[in-house]
Amino acid sequence: MFELFSKTLFLTLGSAFFLEPLPEVHHAKNFNEAIKNKYIQVRALKGAENKSTASTLLISCVDFRLREETERLMSENLKLLNDYDEIALPGAALALTQHTYPDWNQTLEEVIGILKGLHHIKRIIFLDHRQCGAFKLLKGEASIATRDEETRTHKEVFKEARKIIQKEFPDLEVYTLLIGLDAMAENFKE
Repeated sequence: MFELFSKTLFLTLGSAFFLEPLPEVHHAKNFNEAIKNKYIQVRALKGAENKSTASTLLISCVDFRLREETERLMSENLKLLNDYDEIALPGAALALTQHTYPDWNQTLEEVIGILKGLHHIKRIIFLDHRQCGAFKLLKGEASIATRDEETRTHKEVFKEARKIIQKEFPDLEVYTLLIGLDAMAENFKE
């Protein structure tokens, strides 16, 4: 029997190599406790370990209020678990169409190009949300003052985002969804 002290021995095809033992993981009760740990064990989702492609790029907003709903929409409703990349920027589709922060437009286009080559994406989903602070900031408070005005504003932005993608990446499909804080997503097909 091998006697091991602080290292774990693995034997493979006649050769031996040493790995550090798995670190002790402490389960924290809050962020302040968790961030002090040297190692943080994340619950791994199975199914993507051996994949090298993703069919979809999700462009969503950075808003913290809809993170879990976004994950559920993509994995449960759209059946894209372990099959999408995600970029989050303020305003989602607005990040591509606005002119106040031109680096956002350029960054999105560059990342889309990279992901086409790297992960072979076939489609983009823009996921905007209602009561978006970026729309209020960049389009004005009136743009989201009523539900109808908010819908009209998002439809305009979606239309412009579609045009940009179709011009720069004509082989990509484009889908546009608007989700409310009630987690109801509306699919705007054009």
